[in-house]
Amino acid sequence: MPVTYRFDSNIVIIELVGEYSMDDIRTTILNSLADTKCPATPFILIDLSESRSIYNRTSEDVKTMVRSLSSLRERFNNRIALVAQKDLPYGLMRMGSVFSEEQGMPVEIFRTFANARKWLLS
Repeated sequence: MPVTYRFDSNIVIIELVGEYSMDDIRTTILNSLADTKCPATPFILIDLSESRSIYNRTSEDVKTMVRSLSSLRERFNNRIALVAQKDLPYGLMRMGSVFSEEQGMPVEIFRTFANARKWLLS
């Protein structure tokens, strides 16, 4: 499955692997937040390390995803960490983080999973 979730402490980890649609991401996030094992006010960490679809995303796709996440922010802790190890995904996510800040939702981009997790739990 290209978009999966799991829980780690108070974090919902969304892993994006290979090819997937924007709807796959939204559905997985909704499913994770509805899961009975989901913490009451989780943080969200989205790992793009193994994503191939990110290379086909436009800036408008990123803005659409930010709007989608913003509409759900009452269901999580309003902080999102993104892991993007390669330059193109990292740059695209940095652009998305600026738009996210304008929506009142703090997003940070990291090159490593460990640093993203550390930021969320700090």
